[in-house]
Amino acid sequence: MHAVTAPHPLGTLATIRQGHPFRGAIRAIAEGDVQVIQLKDLTVDALRPGVPLLRTVVRARKTPDWVRDQDILIAGRGNHPLAMLLRDPPPATLCSPHLYVLRVEQPQQVLPAFLAWQLNQPPAQQYLRRQSAGSRQRSIRRSVLDQLPVQVPPLPQQQRIIALARRVRDEQACLEALIRNRQQQFAAVAADVLTGVIA
Repeated sequence: MHAVTAPHPLGTLATIRQGHPFRGAIRAIAEGDVQVIQLKDLTVDALRPGVPLLRTVVRARKTPDWVRDQDILIAGRGNHPLAMLLRDPPPATLCSPHLYVLRVEQPQQVLPAFLAWQLNQPPAQQYLRRQSAGSRQRSIRRSVLDQLPVQVPPLPQQQRIIALARRVRDEQACLEALIRNRQQQFAAVAADVLTGVIA
């Protein structure tokens, strides 16, 4: 018989804070020395490839709380509260206030990659949608994230889940590339047929 473990509130496993409190719209300054991660920059796996982060200048009395490697970003607005694990972010990088930054307190208890994966799974996503406020533009309160129930299996099981999820993503990427290639081949053949070209 399998043992059933009680979930942990997310707030007991990670510190949770909102992104940098910019006042008003974030000004884009090409020569700025600070980079800003916004909602549009997130995907499940990484920052959106090929899209440079917005640059700006921050004037603050104290050093901003820069994001770090292995931080987890989660969208605080929208119908899909996506979570993403940060891997080696650029130096002097902040998040917009529409993102929450989660920092795992004890990685020997829960792996950041496993936590990010779990936050994107149906139970957590359904919890966040149920608890989010607003009808059109949904928003997630900090207290809701604090109480989000998280399962913490033994580390070997967490590592197996992460490895399996990575293999699934890799296989999916290969299949999608194969489908795109076949579609291009078919489009070329169809164009020949429809323009009267005889092979």
